[in-house]
Amino acid sequence: MISLALTGPACRVLVFLAIIGIWTLPLQAQGKETVRQLDEKNRRYFTDLVVSTHEGTNVRFYSDLLKDRIVVINFFYTNCPTAQTSLSTLFRVQQSLGDALGKEVVLLSLSVDPERDSVEAVRKYAGKFNPRKGWTFVTGKPQNIDAINIKLGNRNLIPEFHIQVFLLGNLATGQWMRLPETARAEAVVEGVRNLMSSK
Repeated sequence: MISLALTGPACRVLVFLAIIGIWTLPLQAQGKETVRQLDEKNRRYFTDLVVSTHEGTNVRFYSDLLKDRIVVINFFYTNCPTAQTSLSTLFRVQQSLGDALGKEVVLLSLSVDPERDSVEAVRKYAGKFNPRKGWTFVTGKPQNIDAINIKLGNRNLIPEFHIQVFLLGNLATGQWMRLPETARAEAVVEGVRNLMSSK
């Protein structure tokens, strides 16, 4: 259960999600779980598998990209005819986040087609959206990327059938929500700000 007091666009989205069943990762902090316990649980769940950024850097998925941050995650593949809609939304989100992007908040766009989405292909694709520091496009070895996709609830590994959502999470508190890919940038930003205030 998500314990956020949301208003405005994000509230309307979550009311809709309540009707169809709000999705959460099986990772929320229980009771008085310590920071260290939650960190270890996060690491075990999300894994520290090595992935590649659109800049060509190899990083550990949890420790280098997620740990202690508020994250917004979406899914894409470079040949997807509709991915540009959600990525254009994230472009507007990064503009709205200002200095918080890359510090408290990170945006992650995760490939669902690592067989074809090489680092070079993803670098060129990411360039269309002018990602600032704090917005990372992620690909890598298929076995690693597939495993991470499954952990994030994207269990159908056929690229065309990936889940079309934004996942918003606060790794420090274990709070997660998801918004449909059609959500407006304002709803995503409002969700992020509520997660920021829940620290």
